[in-house]
Amino acid sequence: MSYEVREPQEQKISVELTLNEALALTGVRFRQNHKLEVDAMQKIKKKLEEQIIDKRRNLQ
Repeated sequence: MSYEVREPQEQKISVELTLNEALALTGVRFRQNHKLEVDAMQKIKKKLEEQIIDKRRNLQ
């Protein structure tokens, strides 16, 4: 018997961030506005959730 081994394909997502949000995610600290990092993380999490939900819908 032979089995095909498929390499998992890396899926990509696109998230629109402001320059300051992107900088906050790299570790730059905005002392007066911690919300930048929080907002950026929320955008990424939301996009990931949308991607997972869409993928599950396509499987059904």
